[in-house]
Amino acid sequence: MFSDDLYMPRVFRYLMLLIALHYGGGYALFAQDLKLGVEFATLFDNTEYASMKGVESGTLFGARLTPEVGLEWQEHNTLMLGADLYQDFGHNKFLSKAKLQLYYAYKAEKVRLYAGIFPRTAMRGLHSPLFFDPAYCYYNNSISGVLARYVDAESPSYVEFAMDYTGMRSYDVRESFAIMSSGKHSFDISGFLSYGYDFYMGHYAKDYNPETADGVVDNIMLTPFVGYENRGVAWMGIWPLTIDARLSYVQSLQRDRLNENVWEHPLGGELYIAFGWAGLELSNRLYVGKGSLLTYYNRYGSDLYHGMPLYRSEKGFYDAIALSYDRWFFKDTVGVTAGITMEYDGTGWGTRQWLQVSVNLNHSVSLKRNKTID
Repeated sequence: MFSDDLYMPRVFRYLMLLIALHYGGGYALFAQDLKLGVEFATLFDNTEYASMKGVESGTLFGARLTPEVGLEWQEHNTLMLGADLYQDFGHNKFLSKAKLQLYYAYKAEKVRLYAGIFPRTAMRGLHSPLFFDPAYCYYNNSISGVLARYVDAESPSYVEFAMDYTGMRSYDVRESFAIMSSGKHSFDISGFLSYGYDFYMGHYAKDYNPETADGVVDNIMLTPFVGYENRGVAWMGIWPLTIDARLSYVQSLQRDRLNENVWEHPLGGELYIAFGWAGLELSNRLYVGKGSLLTYYNRYGSDLYHGMPLYRSEKGFYDAIALSYDRWFFKDTVGVTAGITMEYDGTGWGTRQWLQVSVNLNHSVSLKRNKTID
């Protein structure tokens, strides 16, 4: 696969050449900064689901490197070019996968705008595993489309909208995309108590052949919530304790237009509670509902659903108890997260163990000059 992406080093060379010509030719009308960054992550993710029905055990182990380079001007505007380079451990070929990143970003006090192929971390909402499994986010590090967010400068409140176009129109997959939105508003200036929502609308169209039983699927998920979040409570005057709690109502609407062509509407509620101290966290996520939230998983699998597959349980039940550690070191440039989860889906118990080591480095080089134009 890497042979198909040999154009990427050329793109980097062309960009660096343009920067050199731009800097040396006297065409700048305003101050600019050269932005250099690199992100590294290695992930070990192991699942043991032998006693559960309908899900498979497996191990993911690999590394990802994301270098990027670009220009920043007038403080708010950034144009970046980068690449996601993946290597699955145990594979003999050089690079398992390579993906392009290319985006424009506008960052002001209250507004964030992204357009192009930009990092998934730019999105603030939809962090529940109901929407995106952590392993999916690791192997799909970018969003291809647009994102807009408005932030209240005086509180943690925000609202955002994003569109991710994940499948180009072709014979096998006519098109697939997702429209996403989230919002959060605090009851008071402290930001402890809040309410909000996460919204996901996925559209998946495969092929035109009715004999394959693959059709056009709509997948809509809405989860309004109320929450409590406190990142520094003195417990008995000794330990700084963090508390994170969220109660969500989960409503789904799903339809396979070329098969049943009726709206399925599984629903339920989810309670998440987490207590943390010095990087350690003990959490519990409990979902109880009516029917499987992943109605057509047996037909389309992870092509349609990007969330944790345990939400597909026909029992309408999912519980996960997790003990984890998450800290950043060396001035927040090196991060370590590890943990173990005990999971129950109404049919049996399973475990998930994970370890991720991350490095995030960014640097700016000023390109300011006295001369403006030749």
